[in-house]
Amino acid sequence: MDMECAPIVIPVRFATRNVAVQTTTRELSAKGVLVRCLESPPVGTVLSMKLYLPGSRDGVQVEAAVRSMAPAGSDPGFWAEFTALGDPERAQIVETIARRERAAEAVPIGAVAVEPSGEDPRRAFPRYHASFPVKFATVQDFVLEYAANISAGGVFVHTEEAPPLKSVVKIEMELPGGGEPVPARGVIVHRVTLQDAKTRGTIPGIGVQFLDADDRFRDRINAAIDHILKKG
Repeated sequence: MDMECAPIVIPVRFATRNVAVQTTTRELSAKGVLVRCLESPPVGTVLSMKLYLPGSRDGVQVEAAVRSMAPAGSDPGFWAEFTALGDPERAQIVETIARRERAAEAVPIGAVAVEPSGEDPRRAFPRYHASFPVKFATVQDFVLEYAANISAGGVFVHTEEAPPLKSVVKIEMELPGGGEPVPARGVIVHRVTLQDAKTRGTIPGIGVQFLDADDRFRDRINAAIDHILKKG
């Protein structure tokens, strides 16, 4: 795996001959990307990918191949190495990583408590404040809660009964703008317990990073964010 990776969460679409998946990344470099995925393609699989970098709504098209699975004990996923990358696409990736590194230098890792009321400058995409119903479940029945904010890569759900970090959850979101509830899967990457919330003066809940969805899901997320922005 490329040792010059930057921890960046962006939406990504990958397609094989048989399936197309909308998911998110964990790390990015000029040579490849670490993709979060519950059902990874086999090593050697050739992929057509779109990286939804900041400022690129339609995605940056790249070709890649699965080189390895994520290390044991880490979040599920795979490392894909770019096999066909044009100079303009490489420049966009390099600039995204550079912005991430500049933000990390300005706000050292560990110095920021990622909370729904504050914005971490190291994020690739902003979070938008919005309250809408969300159901989530691990192995138990669905629990109805409410979102506090949403981004292109995930959602923060207000709950006092937060499952452990790295738990995979099923969610159903009644997104702003209307339409049928949107189902998805996600992994808990951030957790604010009730005690943490009292200490910080914020709300308890979980940050869920989206995983393994389809193209319609990505369209609905984009439409919901557009709706939020239009409402101001």
